[in-house]
Amino acid sequence: MGKGILLVVMGISIIIGLLIVELNANTTRGLDTTLDYYKETQARLISNSGIEIYLEKLRRDKTLTGSFPGNPLMGGTYDITISGPDSLLKIVSVGTYNGVSHTSIISASRKIVALPDINSSIYISSNNLGINLAGNMDINGYDHNIDGTPGPNPPLPGIGVSKSSDSAYIVNNIKPKISSAIQGEGGTPSVSTVSDTTNWEELTQNYIFAADYTLPTGTYSTGTVLGTPTDPKITYVNGDVQFAGTASGSGIMVVNGNLSLSGNFTFTGILIVYGQSEITTKTTGNAGIYGASIFVGESVDFQATGNALFYYSSQAINNAKTNLKSSTFQILSWWE
Repeated sequence: MGKGILLVVMGISIIIGLLIVELNANTTRGLDTTLDYYKETQARLISNSGIEIYLEKLRRDKTLTGSFPGNPLMGGTYDITISGPDSLLKIVSVGTYNGVSHTSIISASRKIVALPDINSSIYISSNNLGINLAGNMDINGYDHNIDGTPGPNPPLPGIGVSKSSDSAYIVNNIKPKISSAIQGEGGTPSVSTVSDTTNWEELTQNYIFAADYTLPTGTYSTGTVLGTPTDPKITYVNGDVQFAGTASGSGIMVVNGNLSLSGNFTFTGILIVYGQSEITTKTTGNAGIYGASIFVGESVDFQATGNALFYYSSQAINNAKTNLKSSTFQILSWWE
């Protein structure tokens, strides 16, 4: 009898021992599975975060391309490769964490820079308009190429305004010499009320977000180059600014403040002076603007005493449209 009990006890002990071994093995396997899942998850997060980081870098550096290995992040690393044109950009990110790797691949397209509808060589929209034009002004709505030769498009008004009362105000308050120098659609002086539905605040904010150059208030003189016709740029000036000497630019320029042109400043593209309150634009030099000039604010005071010319140029505008790069992307596909 005693031997039988002993055998039963020994059998139960063996079974319990086997169960404990199995439970320990299951616990180890479960721990390994949990740890492996954690590593895979971390590698995936690192890989995807690397893509987000380099999309932001591409926003700031619109020429970024190539391979960028060994970037540390979240206790691991990621390797980035950027290739392809802006219309079909490919970003490959390989995230590694504690020996486990994960690959994410996206294709994206850089969005086109949206331009406003151009309805005149100079467009002014304001609830309180002031204008004082003198000197040898030349405001011309006939299409010009940037070398001064005639362009292919039909003429626009030399000056376009948002209200008929502003059109009458300009015509009644300019000297005969200046009146004959405002040419374009509709005869001389070419001043017309034009339709405009642009959300200028939204549009200018988009340009500010995409700016290649951001300038503080100040004076910028000879040697300042803010883009060229072959490489136009988006420039944002935050504050009052004066361009003097032989400064130049091309593309889109947004000035959130007062603008003074006192030298031989030349610009090809779209110039926007925008403000929520009073803005004053003065030209006292030999400024030359080819494209379109836009002045939008609660109060706009436009003064000119130099030899400035403002020419509508479809070539300059189309050049900006074709060659400028935005800072936003459309994700076409995301594989991981």
